[in-house]
Amino acid sequence: MNAVSKSILTFILRTLIVISPIILILLGWYIWADPFKVIRHYDCYYPEPAEYPARIGINKGIVTFTNFEDRIKEGHKYDSFIFGSSISCYYDAATWSALIKDSLRRTCFAKGNENHISVNPYHFDSSGESLISLAKKVKYLDDNGIIIRHALIILDPVIMAANPSDSPGSIDPPQLHKNIFETIGYHYTFFRAATNADFFKSYIPGMVWNKPVKNGHNMVFERQPIKYDPLTNQETLQLWDSIIRTNPEKFYSRNPLNDSPIVYTERSPVLSEKKKEALERIAGIFSRHATDYHIIIGPNRAKITLNKSDLAEMQLIFESGRVHDFSTSHAPVLEADTMLYDNTHYRPPMAEIMMRQVYGSNAAE
Repeated sequence: MNAVSKSILTFILRTLIVISPIILILLGWYIWADPFKVIRHYDCYYPEPAEYPARIGINKGIVTFTNFEDRIKEGHKYDSFIFGSSISCYYDAATWSALIKDSLRRTCFAKGNENHISVNPYHFDSSGESLISLAKKVKYLDDNGIIIRHALIILDPVIMAANPSDSPGSIDPPQLHKNIFETIGYHYTFFRAATNADFFKSYIPGMVWNKPVKNGHNMVFERQPIKYDPLTNQETLQLWDSIIRTNPEKFYSRNPLNDSPIVYTERSPVLSEKKKEALERIAGIFSRHATDYHIIIGPNRAKITLNKSDLAEMQLIFESGRVHDFSTSHAPVLEADTMLYDNTHYRPPMAEIMMRQVYGSNAAE
């Protein structure tokens, strides 16, 4: 070994000696604090907003799977699932169940058998859900012998462009990992996110004052006052809904929206071969389960609409009448601020409009 090589090796060893204690301290704190709730099991992932205003934003996919497995162990049985990104959270499970039952009662099949109609819904969502990850979720249910009697898939022209991500908010949970390397990468993602200066800038004062703080580039704390129903894995924003109903000016002054453009913009095609294959896997599983399913492609404030070729591809993959593109026809409804929580997420009244149209019930109940 020459002098240069020895010098480099010595530098590396000295560096490791210096940084090892720091890494061990950070690792010990990370395991103890478990800020993203990925190391230990938790019975409650969403504490009451009023009691715990400083709540770290966590990965919804982890909540979805952990809660599902907990409820199954308790003896709950599910046969109906709402899939999609965070937008799908605001499709009310009880309303959806009622619409399914009403639709079945109107069919010859169900007449005289009303007492036997059973719909047991569960939100099987993740934040920033890609089509590829969505297909993995459907396969997970199939692999575990869960009957998928009814399904509702909520998409959006913007989110359909998403690819699987390794960001803390949208990385696939352990139940979808294929090997140990994916699991190691998963934990490294959260360790890295929890031990950088940007995180601590907000985390430390937030914990001290018990309120959400944003001093760094990224939002560490959950800003939405989420009320959580573990039976259906549904999130609601009751406080925000109350303010919007009674004092919308107050809400939107604090949560300003972008102006809705006059011109529509058709999205470039986003269905790659991998995404088409993912959709085909979903269609194949639904076919084997004889699933009664619908796919809603919702509108957005920016009036970005689904590409016509992508719509045609989806109509070829899925059964006739199953794909409902509202990205153009219902975009004008989102010109009303009160239909939205923010520039991405529309509220339950908007979701209900589309569900009623899909299931053939436009009358208010």
